Amino acid sequence: MLSVDDAAAFLLERTERRRQKTPDDAATARQLAGDLGQLALALEQAGAYVAKLGISFFRYRELWRDNWDKVAGWSDERITKYPRAVAVTWQTSVNQLTPTGRRLLEWLAWFAPEPIPNFLLEVPVPDVAGDDLADALANLADYSLARRDPDKQEFIVHRLVQEVTRRGLAEQERRRRLVEALAWTDMAFAGDPKDVRTWPSLDPLAPHAKVVIEYADRCEISEPTARLINQLGLLLQMKARYAEAEPLLRRALAIAEAGYGPYHLEVAINLNNLAALLWITNRLSEAEPLYRRALEIFEGSYGPDHPDVAKGFNNLAVLLRSANRPGEAEPLLRQALAISEASYGPDHPEVAIALNNLAALLEETNRLTEAELFYRRALAIAETNYGANHPNVAMPLNNLALVLRVTNRPTEAESLCRRALTIVEKSYGPNHPDVATCLNNLAGLLEETNRLTEAELLYRRALAIAETNYGANHPNVAMPLNNLALLLLATNRLNEAESASRRALEIYETSYGPEHPIVATGLNNFALFLRTANQLSDAEPFFRRALSILTRFRLVTGHQHPNFEVFGANYIFVLRELGRNQAEIEGILKSVFEATRDSPP
Repeated sequence: MLSVDDAAAFLLERTERRRQKTPDDAATARQLAGDLGQLALALEQAGAYVAKLGISFFRYRELWRDNWDKVAGWSDERITKYPRAVAVTWQTSVNQLTPTGRRLLEWLAWFAPEPIPNFLLEVPVPDVAGDDLADALANLADYSLARRDPDKQEFIVHRLVQEVTRRGLAEQERRRRLVEALAWTDMAFAGDPKDVRTWPSLDPLAPHAKVVIEYADRCEISEPTARLINQLGLLLQMKARYAEAEPLLRRALAIAEAGYGPYHLEVAINLNNLAALLWITNRLSEAEPLYRRALEIFEGSYGPDHPDVAKGFNNLAVLLRSANRPGEAEPLLRQALAISEASYGPDHPEVAIALNNLAALLEETNRLTEAELFYRRALAIAETNYGANHPNVAMPLNNLALVLRVTNRPTEAESLCRRALTIVEKSYGPNHPDVATCLNNLAGLLEETNRLTEAELLYRRALAIAETNYGANHPNVAMPLNNLALLLLATNRLNEAESASRRALEIYETSYGPEHPIVATGLNNFALFLRTANQLSDAEPFFRRALSILTRFRLVTGHQHPNFEVFGANYIFVLRELGRNQAEIEGILKSVFEATRDSPP
């Protein structure tokens, strides 16, 4: 094998005088080199074919894809100085294999042309008599049909070997080997993809699962294709590769619905998984009916007190909380907690999830003492079940730190924030969305304790991670953007602060609608900028609208929002700066409260 650069340079030089040239020849030569796996014999054959017919690289790639037998089987000894075509060369070696070696090759032909972990050879192929797959791999290596890397404990089968092997199988045999390869991959792809502890084994299998799935789905092999599609989709979702995960989760749902009908439990599981991705990517109106449909299936199948019903309550409640419907969310969360405790006992991870979700709602509705108790209990359960350094411990650490920060215990809060950040960076790598969340929380503490330079660096890093993972207009981008704007304002960089705070407000309004408490935060922060810039008349309506939203929140939920007093004080302060006397201020506040009370739900 040549390097990509050398392979492309060879193709360009080999065909310089006779190919049909195009402006993108250099780029297409690199693509063609990749198609051919950078193999010298294949590159020579392709170059000779292009020169003989006087065609472009683009046209050759079309022929390679659409007329493989004709192109790969072509040879002209007078031109290539080699008596056999590349496909024939490979087939000659294939014919020398032992039966076990050949069977292994016929399974591996359905995999990706990526490194394959050696541990796969320890997984038995379902419904196939046990063979010594390690000896079979050695047989492939003897004929250069596989290349082993003992240092990395992996091996590679070249894409052309795979292609030749697949094409050499009769139709019935081809399907049988594909079914066996699919079952083998499915058995190896074991464990919960949402648990980081399974990733060392799932990650190297993921590209092969993807390719086997694609072949099996095209052949309408439904099982275990749907299960493997779902598992791979969940793994990609956990890694924040949402664009790759979504079509897999949608396809798993479609297969389940076609195979089981609309009310089967497998369908409910797939509905939940897809709804979670839609929620994460801020498509709440799409996610809600999926969560409700899944909950309906669980209740219909199990009755009202089953733990899967509790999961359905939890999922729907978290979405309702995001949509500023805490009054609907709280009874669902309390019901989910009661079912989980009754089903699993008080110290189960599912109980910790229910505690954490309910605590978040209590925190948002300013019931901080109760929220802290639930967060501490959730943290203790997570540490007991997962160990001190699992990412499932990081979430309650972060949440508890936020309550400690609000209740003026910054030293204790900072310790928890730093511990959470260390855990998620080690578990997920430096660019995962959970890392951005931890960075944002820690930066807030640093800012409050006047370590502004360090805080700004963390806010900017959190913002970059969020933009990379979610795109420019996701509410998870607005959070670090909003916080950065406030820091810029505090350090008198007004132009930058205006741009950041205005953009954060626009994202919040677009994402949540005009009456969400988070929008009130964006309004308040933008008004703070206007006030600092001495634009008091412009700031007043933004402060007024922020207070109106939180007043409405109190009327709807029966609880005062934690920011109500601060935002109210900001509004009163700017009214005084505008020269309003006490009687006018009281009249304005009364009008705000009355207008809010009379507005429709």
